Order: sequence, then structure tokens, then C-alpha cells
Amino acid sequence: MKTLYENPWFRVVQDGRYHWIVEDNAVNGAAVLAQIGDDFLMLRVKRRPHSGVQLEIPRGYGNPGESSRACARRELEEETGYRISEEQLSLLGRLKPNSAILASAVDIYLAHIDADTQPGPRDNEAQEVERISLPRLRQLLADGAIEDSFTLAALAYLFNRRDQATAP
Repeated sequence: MKTLYENPWFRVVQDGRYHWIVEDNAVNGAAVLAQIGDDFLMLRVKRRPHSGVQLEIPRGYGNPGESSRACARRELEEETGYRISEEQLSLLGRLKPNSAILASAVDIYLAHIDADTQPGPRDNEAQEVERISLPRLRQLLADGAIEDSFTLAALAYLFNRRDQATAP
């Protein structure tokens, strides 16, 4: 196996005729579906590889020595301004965003934020932080307005968890 290209975020490796991307800091990265009261926090983010603005949940790489849970807290605060404790997070599952070309796997969390919590300052990665009701979120999903794999996986885990909780 040899490295064909690398930068601070990823390496492109080759093993025979196969190529893939290794994101070393994704090992402890996280994505966070945040629920505040009856609503969910979504980001409107411009991603360079895609046209338009994407509707996404907060996510990011972990720092060296940081757990994915700590990463989830940090990313949520950086991108939305909401500060939470680790006890307010529950693991929903794990996502391999593109198992054919990406070697990364990221933990997905559900954050429970008290309805009266006010956000602090946030970074400028997202153009907007939006509170969306569950019925509206389901409609956006049905309309194909959510295409981000992290967000789709988080919603699948959430809906499955809720379905299991109400099953006879």
C-alpha cells in the first residue's frame, strides 16, 4: 500500500488497483442530531463540492486524544452555540459515509437540549442554524430536501429507535 497524496485532512492510498481515502481524524469524529424541546437543530451549509446549500446536522473531526462523545459536544457548540454536558448525549449508531472509497467511520449522537437553553456564539461554518419541527423534518425528508449522509443516517437511527419504542 502506498500514499499517492496527502494533506492535513486526508490521504489517498493505493493498494494494487484499489484506491481510497483515509481521514485519520475521523476515527474519533462525530455527528450530532440535536433535539431542543420538540424541534431539531439543522444547519444550512454551503459545501464546495455541491451546488446550493445543504441541510445538515453538526459534525466534524475529532482532535487527537478526544473521544467521539467529547467531539460531539465540541462540534455542537462550535456550529450551533449550544453547550451541553456529555450526559445529554446518547449514541444513536455509527456511519461509514462511503464504504467503497472512505476508510472513515463516525459515531452519531442524539443530543437532548432543554427547551429554555439559549445558544452562545458560534463559528461561521453554517450560514444558518434552524429549528425544525419533527413533522417538518419528516416532510423535508420525504421531499428529498435532505441529502447529507450523516443527517440521513441520524434520522434513520432516530426513527428506528422511536418505532421500536412504540412497537407492541
